[in-house]
Amino acid sequence: MGGNPVVMRPGVNGGVGGNVNPGGRPGQQHLPEWLSQHQNLSPQQQEDLLRREPGFSRLTPDQQGRVLNRLRTLNARPPEQRERILGRNEMFEGLSPGAKQDVRASAGALNAMAPDRQRMVRRAFNDLRQIPPEQRAQILNSARFSQTFTPEERHVLGSFLSVEPYQPH
Repeated sequence: MGGNPVVMRPGVNGGVGGNVNPGGRPGQQHLPEWLSQHQNLSPQQQEDLLRREPGFSRLTPDQQGRVLNRLRTLNARPPEQRERILGRNEMFEGLSPGAKQDVRASAGALNAMAPDRQRMVRRAFNDLRQIPPEQRAQILNSARFSQTFTPEERHVLGSFLSVEPYQPH
C-alpha cells in the first residue's frame, strides 16, 4: 500500500498485446493475459517482446522505462504476491475514471498522514483484506472503527479495499 496500486496499466501505458482490452482501446491486452501467454519466456525475452509491441513504441522513453521497470518488479515477486498484484491491477482497470482518481487521491492522503497513523491504516488494511468483501464495509462503518479511525482514514481504507482481492488466511 502507499503509492499507485497498479503495477502496469496496459490501457494507459501503451498496451501489452494484440487483443482487445475490454473497456480499453483496441490492440491492448490486460497484463495478466499477456503474462500468462508469455510465462514460459525468460524475463529478458518478455522485455524484448514487450519492446516490439506496437503500443510500446508510441510511449516516450521515460514511459517505456517505467513500463519495463514495472515488468521487472513484477517478475521479481514471489508467485503469490505477483498474483495479488495482478488481481489488484484488474480490479483497478475495471473502475470508473472517478473511482480510479479516488484510489490515487487516497494514496496521496495516506502518504500525507503522520507515520503512526499510516502504520495503523496499513495494519487495518492488511487485516481487512483477509475479510470477505461483503463484510468489509460493515467493519469499516462499525463503532470500533469509527472510534479508532477518522472519516478520512476510513475512506482511504475503503478506497484501497475496492481494488484489493480477497486474501483469506
